[in-house]
Formats: sequence, C-alpha cells, structure tokens
Amino acid sequence: MRERCRRLATGCGLALAAALAGCTGEFGYVEVKVAPGFAVPLVLGAARIDTARNASTVLRERVGATSLAFERDGRLVSFCDFDVRKNRIVTVAVSALGREPRCKVTS
Repeated sequence: MRERCRRLATGCGLALAAALAGCTGEFGYVEVKVAPGFAVPLVLGAARIDTARNASTVLRERVGATSLAFERDGRLVSFCDFDVRKNRIVTVAVSALGREPRCKVTS
C-alpha cells in the first residue's frame, strides 16, 4: 500500500512539474519592415536585426512597452517606442528621412 501511494505521489509531482514548465509567460510578435537601401543595424530588446540581409523580420517579444534602437558610433539610440500585446503582431515600418531613421507603428 505504501509503495502504491509513493508511486502515485511521484507521478503527480512529475505531472505538476511538466504542467508548470509549459507556462512560459505572455508573448507577442514584432514585424520589422525596412525600406530598401536602409542599412543601419537595428536592435530590439536583446535581438540584433541585420537590415542589409532581410527587408522584413519577425521577432517574438515579451508583452509590454519596448523600443527599437539603431546603433551609431558604438552606442544605441532609441527612436521608436511601442507596446507589444499578447498573441498579436505589431508591424514597425522603418525608413530614413535624411540621416535620421523614422518609424511607423501599426497593430
């Protein structure tokens, strides 16, 4: 009887651990579209976006306020702030007017 109870408790503990491991938090998606000829490195959170290789990139981000930045002279300059919502795609279109990048955010 004790052996049976111990196996049942172990099985329940493993099932609970597996269920909690599936809880990863709340995430949304950010699509970054870059205008042709725009070759400035962009940074979103911890992800670096190579604009010279891809015109469009989709990244998974945590829900909440975030910002898109570009790299100039070895430092990051934030130029676009927006909110990421759970299970939604936010599209950020990046272009350059003169020397400064601009963004247009659509949800």
